[in-house]
Amino acid sequence: MSWCLRFVAWRGAVPAIIALAVPLQAALAQTGTITGRVTDARSGAPIQGATVQVVGTALGVFSMDDGQYTLQVQPGVYTVRAASLGYAAAEQGVTVGADQTVTIDFTLDVSALAIDEIVVVGSRTARTATETPVAIDVIPAAEITQAGELETNQILRTLAPSFNASHQTISDGTDHVNPASLRGLGPDQTLVLINGKRRHPSALVHVNGTFGRGTVGIDLNSIPASAIERIEILRDGAAAQYGSDAIAGVINIVLKEQTEKVLINATGGFNPGTTVGGNSTGIDGETFRFNANFGFRFGGRGVFNVTGDFLDRGRTNRSGIYTGAIFASDGTGDEAELSARGLTRENFSMKIGQGNATVGSVFFNSVFPLGQSGEFYAFGGLTNRNGQATGFYRLPFQEERVVSELYPNGFLPEIETTIDDDAITVGLRGNKSGWDVDLSATTGNNRFRFNIENTNNASQGPSSPVSFDAGGFQLRQTTGNVDAVKLIDTGGALKSLSLVLGGEYRNERYTLNAGEPGSYLLGNGGEEPGVDFDTTSSGSPKSPGSQVFPGFQPDNEVLRGRYSIGAYVGVESELTDQFLVDGTVRFEDYSDFGTQLTGKLAARYEFVPNWALRGAVSNGFRAPSLPQIWFNNVSIQFVFDALGNLEPARVLTANNLSGVAKAFGVPNLDAETSINVSGGITTRPLDNLTVTVDGYYIEIKDRIVLSSRFSSGDSDIGDQVGDILAPFADQGVSQAQFFANAVDTETKGIDIVAAWALPEVGPGDLTLSTAFNFTDTEVKKTNVPQSMADRFAGGDQQAVERILFNREERNRLETALPTEKGMFQARYAIPRWTFTGRYNYFGSVLYRPDCGENDFNAACSNDEDFGAKHLFDLDVGFEVVPGATVVVGGANIFNTFPDEHAEDKGNRSSERFPFSRRVTQFGINGAFYYATLRLAL
Repeated sequence: MSWCLRFVAWRGAVPAIIALAVPLQAALAQTGTITGRVTDARSGAPIQGATVQVVGTALGVFSMDDGQYTLQVQPGVYTVRAASLGYAAAEQGVTVGADQTVTIDFTLDVSALAIDEIVVVGSRTARTATETPVAIDVIPAAEITQAGELETNQILRTLAPSFNASHQTISDGTDHVNPASLRGLGPDQTLVLINGKRRHPSALVHVNGTFGRGTVGIDLNSIPASAIERIEILRDGAAAQYGSDAIAGVINIVLKEQTEKVLINATGGFNPGTTVGGNSTGIDGETFRFNANFGFRFGGRGVFNVTGDFLDRGRTNRSGIYTGAIFASDGTGDEAELSARGLTRENFSMKIGQGNATVGSVFFNSVFPLGQSGEFYAFGGLTNRNGQATGFYRLPFQEERVVSELYPNGFLPEIETTIDDDAITVGLRGNKSGWDVDLSATTGNNRFRFNIENTNNASQGPSSPVSFDAGGFQLRQTTGNVDAVKLIDTGGALKSLSLVLGGEYRNERYTLNAGEPGSYLLGNGGEEPGVDFDTTSSGSPKSPGSQVFPGFQPDNEVLRGRYSIGAYVGVESELTDQFLVDGTVRFEDYSDFGTQLTGKLAARYEFVPNWALRGAVSNGFRAPSLPQIWFNNVSIQFVFDALGNLEPARVLTANNLSGVAKAFGVPNLDAETSINVSGGITTRPLDNLTVTVDGYYIEIKDRIVLSSRFSSGDSDIGDQVGDILAPFADQGVSQAQFFANAVDTETKGIDIVAAWALPEVGPGDLTLSTAFNFTDTEVKKTNVPQSMADRFAGGDQQAVERILFNREERNRLETALPTEKGMFQARYAIPRWTFTGRYNYFGSVLYRPDCGENDFNAACSNDEDFGAKHLFDLDVGFEVVPGATVVVGGANIFNTFPDEHAEDKGNRSSERFPFSRRVTQFGINGAFYYATLRLAL
């Protein structure tokens, strides 16, 4: 559905929500008013966009251009807090009567600590990041624009050590949607919010050999960084507060509301390349980005802000020069044939690295005042990404895959991916009978389409097309929420006590569409008389479907949906100025697998001024995603053969409820469940210095993973697998995989974060920040279904353990990402100049492929360890004239790369993969140098 149609689809919802304004405005009749100005303590100038909020409630407004604000409240006693990025928060007490107007002015002192900003995530009431009982990071727009990266995933990886994401390679759709991790957990175990509302997931399930295999995450790169005011990262389980997926934590992206200027940015950059595997890549990855942000005010408190963003990102290539066989399977005569054809081995090399991407986005954020304190709001955006990536080179001697009449020298197939992503939220919030009420509706959609270029269907012979529409998939999510907060009058017995409650209805729909027949058929599929398919010289059928990515078939098509209903209730109380307690209980009911009950208890105790202990305990869950339940296809995956060579195999991914999955003994998917325990200490020994240390323990049971491949070539179970896969023999399928609640894991770690703001250091202001994350995940148990053990091993569960979840799959959960990651940053600003330097540390990663061993710690010939790396970023900005700034800089300025593969045969694969594509620290692009022009008009 197009963006315009999406608005039409909600034409009924918007008037319904606006209609709620009538009783809301009536309820405002007997209220009092708090008004005043927010100004800078140094200059006395008004502060526009400061957050002014009633402590213990969700009621808040932003100050206008002149610093003025107005709050409409029920009669009572309140504490009002004002905060703005770059300033220390301040609060004052006030008593307001019916029809009374009370004036409170705030004068804020400068503080470069982002933690003084009031955060949205983690609480329904107003708090700054240092006041919360769990760990929260705040990344403001200033840091986002100076991160040295252009895409949201990579910005977070740079600035938040507990977060990791890198561009993948040779992984189909995963080349364009980065699998991301918070606290070492999977991409689907972190909930993403936009302005506090649930973001829809991607339609893509990662099925190739990357970190995150088997998961469905959020495409953060579909949200342009230029539209973001700040990013809040709640590093703690929050399923009781927000529902499914929030096992590792919550990322809340707050969109811009600025109305002061037109902000324009134009950036150009490139990767300098490197020499690897005999190949000198030279400059590549040329990137251009242009964006503009504009906002205006209306009706006093009304705001409309819009961002347009365009990114053109070139591909990078970090492959070596191919050294394997070309014209004959044993390489005999290759050099002579190359000479005769006027070719070199470089003509047969692959391209590994980030793919091409052309991305266009439009996002908006708006607030429309209703009466004195009620408001209607709407925000959302759409993104279109066209990407191109390549696969394994199809070589001339591989006659079962190559039509020599079309490609006498073989070919490098291309996967062109079109991704459309759109979302819109509309809502109404205000105060009714002492309740701060927020009603909202959100709909989001993510759609993939695959076109395979520079390829052939070998089984169709010379008549084969060289490009195919391979089909695609789509996921749509619609969510309705009601959230309410009421400040309870305790007669002064407690500083504050708030009752919070709410409900959610969520509807999801997953669609999988077939490609054109030639993208999957063997030959002409019986549509023409005579020879049905082309054969090799030995008489066997050539490979069906488009090479590199066979199209989805009619039997793969899916149109499935589900709904869930949730309700929560909780209390948030500051028992005293020093002691804070939060408790929440949530009930969820899913139409496809049942119910879940979760709860969370959190507390913070300031035992001496500016020193506090905090901690939380909770249970959580993650519902199986619709793609994990219903995705199915036949794909080409390169796997190790008995000699350690990478060879293609046609692999069936069977949907969880299919007859094939049941024949393998796979039960229906159930929810993952978790226990989260966290505890730490926060201190603010100086007004401009904060330090937090938080430890955590996360236990996940029945974790959903994509299984290892069950192969008909396995010496132990091959005959049984072959029998089950017999109906797929004409498609060349020899292996199968499926989703299962296959493992239990434990994750332990610690986060250390410190920030120090030093105003007036010499002629400027200095800000220092550092953060480190140490995390360790261990697979404690593999859950082999008894039905599977009965099918393949006479009831012996241990005998099937390695086949269900082998050593390499375990490697992806435990050691495929750095277990240690750190950052130190210094920013110095003087009139007209800014200087930012950053050091990033990425700990070691391990590669442990499957080698038939049950013992993860046993030594195998292809095992490799990749050492820790140290990266440095630099960014220098100069204001040429007021409102125009030129910035030059670099990310990873010394062009540091991960260690190369040392093992040649299977890992380097004849110089196709000098760098690992299975485990990742920070990607394989190397340095990125850039220049930016920033205009504020």
